[in-house]
Amino acid sequence: MESFDDLAARVDQLRDRVSHSDEATQALLRETIEAITDFNRRGLVTLVQMLREDERGGEILYRAVDEPEVMALFVSHGIIRSDRTLDVLQVFEQIRPHLIASSIEMSVEEVRDDVAYVRFASGCSAPDQQSKDEIMGVMKQRVAGLRDVVEVAPEQSSAFVALDTIRIGPA
Repeated sequence: MESFDDLAARVDQLRDRVSHSDEATQALLRETIEAITDFNRRGLVTLVQMLREDERGGEILYRAVDEPEVMALFVSHGIIRSDRTLDVLQVFEQIRPHLIASSIEMSVEEVRDDVAYVRFASGCSAPDQQSKDEIMGVMKQRVAGLRDVVEVAPEQSSAFVALDTIRIGPA
């Protein structure tokens, strides 16, 4: 069985081969692809509606969209709109191996108005400012239309214990 990436590359290669054909052949291919796409979209929409009507089906559907093949299928058929949030999360997944290898803890908190808000770990596991700037720059560069990446202040640690609450000896 071909991998997802191999299948995608094959589709691109076939599209490129047909682009060198005469206009009538290209028009026929476009019409055929539109008909097949409409046919598949109708079946997928029905399937998604059925899954969403059932609690267990909804859980399966949410698990399914975590798979790149399913997400690509839904996006290409207009069932799920690819928005900046998805684009930011996809780039985050792409750079995650680098973050892990560098022992950098980071999360995407939210994407709003073409701005991604990210949070880095604080304390001993906090990356230096240069690393933060590089990571945020990569995200901004790789996500089309993303205006900015802003670091959100680290969460306050709940590990702090006020000194006046500590008692030594019998009460």
